[in-house]
Amino acid sequence: MLSKLLPTPSDIPLEQTVSLRENIRMHLFDGSLYVLGMSIVSVQTILPIFIKELGGSPLAIGSVQVLWTIGQNMPSLIIAHYIQRRVLFKPAMVSWGLAHRLMLLVCSIAAYYLVGSISPDVAVPLFLLFIFLIPAIGSFSGLPWFQVFTKTVPVKLRGRLMGIRQLLGSAAGAIGGTIIAFVISSVVFPENFALLFLCAFIVTMASFYFLIQITEQPSPAIRTDIQQLNIIANAKRIIRTDRNYRNFLFADVFLLLSLTASSFYSVYAVEKFSLPPSYAGTFTAIVMITNIAANIVFGIMADTYGHKVNLLVFAACSAGAGLIAIISTNILMYGFVFIFLACAVQLQAISRQSFLAEMCSEQERPLYVGITNSFTAPAVIFGLVFGWMVPSVGYATIFFITTLLAAISFLILYRSVTEPRNNH
Repeated sequence: MLSKLLPTPSDIPLEQTVSLRENIRMHLFDGSLYVLGMSIVSVQTILPIFIKELGGSPLAIGSVQVLWTIGQNMPSLIIAHYIQRRVLFKPAMVSWGLAHRLMLLVCSIAAYYLVGSISPDVAVPLFLLFIFLIPAIGSFSGLPWFQVFTKTVPVKLRGRLMGIRQLLGSAAGAIGGTIIAFVISSVVFPENFALLFLCAFIVTMASFYFLIQITEQPSPAIRTDIQQLNIIANAKRIIRTDRNYRNFLFADVFLLLSLTASSFYSVYAVEKFSLPPSYAGTFTAIVMITNIAANIVFGIMADTYGHKVNLLVFAACSAGAGLIAIISTNILMYGFVFIFLACAVQLQAISRQSFLAEMCSEQERPLYVGITNSFTAPAVIFGLVFGWMVPSVGYATIFFITTLLAAISFLILYRSVTEPRNNH
């Protein structure tokens, strides 16, 4: 079955086929379990409700997505300079990947032992710090992982493999959403969220077992001209000379800005329709069910038509989530917010870095990813502004602004960014 969904490309030498098939299986198991584990503490649906239950203000709730995105992206340029000289990326991937997962255990212990014994004025900033550290530490593992992924998976299989990974994890997460709702409603606070963090840790550690089984071959010798230039000079050179990449950077900024309101969607629904916090599990289930279909469709689209098409749909879905949040008159209609949000998030996972991977050579890939993440991540600080604005202008105004930002990104991508495959 797997060989039919992800067939070995005809240009792969016979002696490399066994290793390729094994690596694909390991990537599949690792990714599927990781998606499931992180869905248990979803940054879109679970963590904003957790911060609200801790006593967090709209500004604190808005900080969730901001801190998560900054944590994901800011360390990339630092580690890009460190790893671009390496011929093996797996050691860094493994060590930082373990530390990333251990942060979930730290959150579980802190939620169980500290919440209730310390004031909300201390608990909220503490867990916002943890919400930043989880993806920040993960980012140090993420770029080496991306290098290993692109080295071990042929370009024509990457979109489908990413899609299937997300699909399997989401299918399990759809069932997990009902379990999450049960845990939040039947276990007292904060033990309910401590249990969710613990479950997330256990599942992601299962993914870690498969991660360390991936076999990586040494990279080719590093170009000496890249070694001799410092990272700032390289960044300036790339931005100055690569017009298509420069246009993509601007589109990417607006794309990330359009997602900065995602922390508010679940909280707004709970407040607007007077729902219990356990509805966060229902929202998670909607997201995971949507992911099942989204990853099949968008993985195939990426491999067939290229990742630019997916990025255009990403922008459209982000705009759709904000628009539906504004006009919804009941919770059933509001459910489409999470459908569009799920599509946007999965499109980001499938195509954002994969698009970058096709814009550059393997040797410059860490630098391109590092520049992109470091250049665009500060833009999400705008989410803090949204949190500050909510008490004055309301959630609907924030959703209207993010809809416009997504529309701007769509126009830039459509008019000014070229699909890299057309240049080959």
